[in-house]
Amino acid sequence: MEEQQLTENIIKKVALRFFRHYYKFRLRYEDQPVVAKYDLEGVGGIVADGYYSFKKPDGKLFTATFEATSKESKEEVLYKADQRTLLWDGLAVSSILVVALAFYNFRFPIHALDNTKFSERTALLILLGLTILGLFALIARNFRRYRYIYAVEQFKKYFADEQWIALATDVFEDKNDKNLSELKSQCVHNGIGLLAIDKNLDPKILITPSRHDIFAGKRQVVDFMSNKQMQAFEQRGKLDILPMLFGNADHPKTILRYRKSTHVQLGMLVGSLVLLTVISMKELDNSSIQLVERPEYTEKIAKSKSNNLAEPKSFEIDSASTAKIKPNKNEGRYWHLEKETISVPAESSSEPIAEHSKRSAGGEELTEKGASLGVLYDCSRFYNFDGKKYIVEVGEYQEYKLAAMTVTEVRTKGLYCAALLKSCFTADSKGYLVYVGEIYNSAAEASKEMEGWVAKRKLSKKDVEDWKIRGIEPIVK
Repeated sequence: MEEQQLTENIIKKVALRFFRHYYKFRLRYEDQPVVAKYDLEGVGGIVADGYYSFKKPDGKLFTATFEATSKESKEEVLYKADQRTLLWDGLAVSSILVVALAFYNFRFPIHALDNTKFSERTALLILLGLTILGLFALIARNFRRYRYIYAVEQFKKYFADEQWIALATDVFEDKNDKNLSELKSQCVHNGIGLLAIDKNLDPKILITPSRHDIFAGKRQVVDFMSNKQMQAFEQRGKLDILPMLFGNADHPKTILRYRKSTHVQLGMLVGSLVLLTVISMKELDNSSIQLVERPEYTEKIAKSKSNNLAEPKSFEIDSASTAKIKPNKNEGRYWHLEKETISVPAESSSEPIAEHSKRSAGGEELTEKGASLGVLYDCSRFYNFDGKKYIVEVGEYQEYKLAAMTVTEVRTKGLYCAALLKSCFTADSKGYLVYVGEIYNSAAEASKEMEGWVAKRKLSKKDVEDWKIRGIEPIVK
């Protein structure tokens, strides 16, 4: 005799008969009818293979539903890797961590950003995001959240007091099948009952459903109708928008139609991009290098509040001379030594510095403390050096404007910065040496000072990577 094949219709009838027996002793209104049906459909494409309901003594309706699965429809209870949800979750997590690291870098500079390194920063953020995404996928790919089972996910879309999966025993011929183990695990986690029906049409309870609502009323109540009623309802055009609301507009009948929505992850990703843009703009405003056109720079200087500061009442003179000092009658902003005479090299008179530190035949003149480059001296100032000295050089600049901008920028970091004429120390008669700190007696002393600036977090390692220790010795004419 040929063995009977368990079809879904047979499983539905056996499961519905089981419901009548299983719930017959539950408290109910005796005068209220019990509703037992199968092949019902709700809004959004939700299907109930079996439906059983009655009114409880408290007046509320008790409902139990089941999903019937035969060997032919076993795909409904096999788990599949939900790669789409994993990808979107990974993008959301990586974007949040990238924003957190970008903010940390903004507060404690590790990688400096200016308008010459924007593409470098973009590439760095993309690489960082992809690394975090890869690590997240490697760690989270085996989480229950990403093991999609159609029957379980459908039950999550609506409320019923008790939900069951009724399946034929030949769906899983191997009792150690990993799909069966995962199905049992998810049924327990979600409070779903599991019923097995053998070839003799005998039902066997594998897992009983939870008597309490695990999701605390978060699931919606769905009105189920017969297939004919649902078709007539749809033909009247009342359900056209519902598949869109449930996220099933593209493939309303596919086995993957109940995958999780990605709207929240998308919102987090967009929000993170906005925050990254804001942080980057803030960094660019405070960047160490800002390349601007001359008209723009002039306009910024014109709008600067520093133009409204009054002239200082006193001047700090960096000089070892004890000679009397009196103001220059012709230039109120400059001071000169009354008695001391200084020999100025002939080539110095052609330097651009003459525009900022005026000289007279009678002595050395100094600019007011607080000017762009601070105090500027002629070469004779350094003739008393005892051998070679050392400076921490920021850079060499041919133009006074660039040297002044660099000095101002470094001083904003809380360090003293000044400039020297290159013609005092090299045969090159043009340009300036911008340096930080003092003039030191040895290279080791200068190196130790640089390490101290980084240790005190006045500077980052990125700030000082292009600085170098340079020996200087004046050219005596």
